[in-house]
Amino acid sequence: MRVFSRKLNHLVEVYDAELTPVRTFTVPPRSTFREPGSEGHAVTSTGDRLIYATDRAVLRTDPDGREEWRFDLGERGPRRGVAYTDVALSADDALVWVYVPNAMADRGDDEWIVLDAATGELRSRHVLPTVGHGGDQYPLRDGRMLLEVGEGQDGLRIYLAGPGTEPRDYGWNDRSLCGVAPDETRFVTVDHGSADLAVHTFPGGEVLFRLTVADFGFDEDDEVYVEWSPGFVDDETLITVVRGEDEEHEDEEWWKFYRVGARTGAVLGELDVEARDEYAIEVLGTGRYVLTRPDGTRELR
Repeated sequence: MRVFSRKLNHLVEVYDAELTPVRTFTVPPRSTFREPGSEGHAVTSTGDRLIYATDRAVLRTDPDGREEWRFDLGERGPRRGVAYTDVALSADDALVWVYVPNAMADRGDDEWIVLDAATGELRSRHVLPTVGHGGDQYPLRDGRMLLEVGEGQDGLRIYLAGPGTEPRDYGWNDRSLCGVAPDETRFVTVDHGSADLAVHTFPGGEVLFRLTVADFGFDEDDEVYVEWSPGFVDDETLITVVRGEDEEHEDEEWWKFYRVGARTGAVLGELDVEARDEYAIEVLGTGRYVLTRPDGTRELR
């Protein structure tokens, strides 16, 4: 079955494909800059195993929260900064991919490691030339994984690797990886400064089309930006967000959701939804999406 999950401080809630609650796992509270805690997490496709990271380890637990294995990451050093470990399962649940921001944790070089999901045994370890605060990973059907590393004001790096291959560096430091098409022929990025959205070929990375705020009917001189949140609803359609500031109240922001042709770049119109924030839509790649409403409730559309 397909499951979805979300973390709410010290809980990970698991839902089935219709957003029916399946299970709740208890984890340490969220990590903050001052207080260590739980960081990235992944739930197996059966919904009965949780794998999550803390500031010093990756763990797998059973449905009752009992630890099944632990992989030690080491203690953080005294000069640590903001460092958030990301965890993702391969498409077949066999491997756990972990982005470890060691440089910001003051314990060496950044690493991208692969663990056996059943045992926690180390399968491979890649040293990355990054100084990242955190990462986001996108599993592919053939076992490969895409990784975006966020380096704060220094930009972002994008990598592609398989279980037995060295990471491919796309060579960019100014593109945020935001999603992969369900047919895995394209991926979408947003400029680090929110100037534009681009859809690329996969795995090559060539730009198929690019959109700026002008394509959505806004003046490029206005304080209006393309948000780092587009995603493929299906192979034909993207949902993306344009964000701006209220002209009369500069401390108040607004955002609008748009549908975009994922093959042509045609802007197909505004999506009329009431959303909690500009990241309130989670696309599923099946023609549907999960919307988080202003009151925090979630709805499958």
